[in-house]
Amino acid sequence: MDIQQALFEKGYTLAAKLLGNLTASDQFIEELSLILKECVSSQHNLPDDIHILYTQLVHVTTFQEEYRFILLRDLEIILSEIINPTNDQAEIYIDEKEEEEVISLYQKALEGVSDSQLELSHFYKSIGHHEWAIDWFKVVAEAGNADALYWLGNEYFVGKVVEHDLEKTFFYYKKAAEKGHGDALNNYADMYLRGEYVEKNEGRALELFKEAADKGVPEAMYTLGYMHEKGVGTEVDMGESKRWFTESALYGDVFAANRLGHEAVENERGDEAIYWYQMAADRGDFYGEYNLGLCYEKGIGTPVNLKKAKLWYQKAALKGDVQAKQRLKEL
Repeated sequence: MDIQQALFEKGYTLAAKLLGNLTASDQFIEELSLILKECVSSQHNLPDDIHILYTQLVHVTTFQEEYRFILLRDLEIILSEIINPTNDQAEIYIDEKEEEEVISLYQKALEGVSDSQLELSHFYKSIGHHEWAIDWFKVVAEAGNADALYWLGNEYFVGKVVEHDLEKTFFYYKKAAEKGHGDALNNYADMYLRGEYVEKNEGRALELFKEAADKGVPEAMYTLGYMHEKGVGTEVDMGESKRWFTESALYGDVFAANRLGHEAVENERGDEAIYWYQMAADRGDFYGEYNLGLCYEKGIGTPVNLKKAKLWYQKAALKGDVQAKQRLKEL
């Protein structure tokens, strides 16, 4: 059943009539307001996410014609909730000031302010509505924004909102990478490394990972460490491998930090192992917390301290780490 027919059946006669001509209306804002006024009353207990969208929509005063389709989309989302309530219990906490900010963000986005359009996209993602964000990402991407191009690449790779499409993934990562976007360069390189959509080319992947690493992307640094360790796209060079793993850890990669910790343990450098595990743990990584607990339990790089071991195991266990839970039981 289409929305207009459903409105008629629900008794929203004026709204149904206005909706039928709204797409081409010369009095769009006025008629949009009348539809919302008739359909949404104080008696409606809208879910938090729909309420946010409704609040944004009722405050619209002007818009650029090219964004009319988004206004229509948002109106249909609200009307669909009125017609068939979802009883969505999701809770989104924003205070009065934050609500004013997202209303202003919406208005600026409709006026064509690209920074606001991008920020609005990320806001919608933060409340779990990638499908609301993607139209705005497309708008900003068409203007050549590297961050929007990168996020579109992610959406087409994940395939949750739009159909999984490696061709489009590659296209958007490439466009963003050409504009110097670090994370896009990393993912673009990864497609060459794995041979996803494009023909596998380890040499090209190495070049792109180095470009991403120069942009400060720790994941790219980690992959460079792996490639030099295994001789992928380059000669085996353990010194260069260690350098890249170290850089990756220092730039925030917890996998690299734990890896360096394991290497230190294997080479009986306990104090160095503690340093790397502590680094991962301080970043909230449950595996780093577990490894640090193990060091205190076994006396690796430190005197045995079961109290500290339990403390770190508890931190890891609270995040779901099975090994940490087992160690706590045994202790």
